[in-house]
Amino acid sequence: MRDFLLSLLCLILLPACSTVRQEPENWQPPENPDPEEILNSIHDDVVAKRYQTALAKHVWFFENALQYKPKLYGVRLLSGLREWAELAKIYPPALVKLKEARDKALKQVREGEDVWPAFQDLTSLNHHLNEDTLTKDTFLLLQQQNPTAARTVYVLAQPALVKAGEYTVCGQYLEPESFYQNILEIRHAELRLSQTPQSSPNTLMFSDKRFTSDVGILVALLVVNDRADEAHKIANQARQEWDNADFHKALDSALTGKVPPLWPN
Repeated sequence: MRDFLLSLLCLILLPACSTVRQEPENWQPPENPDPEEILNSIHDDVVAKRYQTALAKHVWFFENALQYKPKLYGVRLLSGLREWAELAKIYPPALVKLKEARDKALKQVREGEDVWPAFQDLTSLNHHLNEDTLTKDTFLLLQQQNPTAARTVYVLAQPALVKAGEYTVCGQYLEPESFYQNILEIRHAELRLSQTPQSSPNTLMFSDKRFTSDVGILVALLVVNDRADEAHKIANQARQEWDNADFHKALDSALTGKVPPLWPN
């Protein structure tokens, strides 16, 4: 009778035991790792609730991907961090590691070590942590302690500064012609991409919104910093670039000094 009860207990517990999550204690990358493969594999780890492994892969990718594939520059700071931040919502240790990465970048900026890449990491990490205020505060400190570095990284800090309403600070760094040319280069690249077979159906819509926001912010910042002549010059160039009624209306609003929303937010 006892043996029967033991056997029955094992049968009852077996399904529960079989669903226990198993994962390696310390994930390590394979020899000659492919960063893209590692990043793409994280989704399966999350679905299988192998959160520790998923986190280890995120940390490795962020710290090492560019050594193997420099072309992943954008992926590392965009989709890579976005997925890491999503993991942090369900797995608290991922949030701890995300903040550790941010604090490391912050330390590098404050110490003047590789300021451009460190500030770019800081900006992206703060964005995914919803702590853009720290980006703004760090830039203002950098402005005092290392004006040359501040001018170098201003374009990275501008979204956080605009979001915080630091329009006067922005006015000290605006170079309208070069800024507009950079906006235009991105616009042309996105338009070319929108014509390719592999393009997403949303590519053109995304480009329209980005162009409208970027040009509108530049024009409005010039106006609020008493540089109306330069603002009108940029606005006129932009109107010639894109003859669109809604875009022209947005420019008219910017020329009153109303700073438009950031895109993407």
